[in-house]
Amino acid sequence: MNGERPRYALVDAVRGAAILMMIVYHFSWDLTFFGLANFNIFTDPWWVWFSYIIVTVILAAMGISQVMSRQRGLTSKVFFRRLSLIAAAAGAVSLATYSMDPGTFVFFGILHHIALASVILAGVMFLPSMTLVSLAVFILAAPAFLTHPAFAADWLLWLGLSPTPPPSVDYVPMMPWLAIPLMGVVAGRWMFRDGPAPILLEWQPVHLLAKLIRLAGRHSLAIYLLHQPILFGGLYLFTVILP
Repeated sequence: MNGERPRYALVDAVRGAAILMMIVYHFSWDLTFFGLANFNIFTDPWWVWFSYIIVTVILAAMGISQVMSRQRGLTSKVFFRRLSLIAAAAGAVSLATYSMDPGTFVFFGILHHIALASVILAGVMFLPSMTLVSLAVFILAAPAFLTHPAFAADWLLWLGLSPTPPPSVDYVPMMPWLAIPLMGVVAGRWMFRDGPAPILLEWQPVHLLAKLIRLAGRHSLAIYLLHQPILFGGLYLFTVILP
């Protein structure tokens, strides 16, 4: 821990594991793009569920972190600084992917979701846990009964209620995915119900691999922004420029 502003190694490690899985997922996509492999990233059930697990872990950790931040005395200044950083990073991802392929660019991916979800969670954070659970169930089920062609308009695609998902390489709409950080908040409340540091959260990494995973979790945003330019750029260099 760190004085008045403790960090919990377990939460960082979980986030780090998700980021490492995301690197595997994106590198597999890169290999397929350059014809070095033939992974059916968007159609093979294994890969689809692999991506679902990654997003679920990241968003659940985000919801838990919201509770932790408020336990540590989150200020408006810190909140808006983090929000601005995430929103700027989301914008950078959109611009970069649009320059590569306007037809499949990331207009509402994981970072866009986290930015908007942070604002929504700030507004509902003080609701009772059962209300948050009910809201999460509604959002999770919404695509099954609220989907309508009217939501296929470009400016409404972020909701996730269009009958046909847009052709984006990273699409994490509010419905049903907002249910995950909401449940993360409930889980965070349960974790801290008896005090600031349950025994589980006192875990500290001992082995080098665990320490590296935790480190990745502490710098997850930087790794997220840098890993694809490095991987994609490296493969482009070795398969297009050097030969």
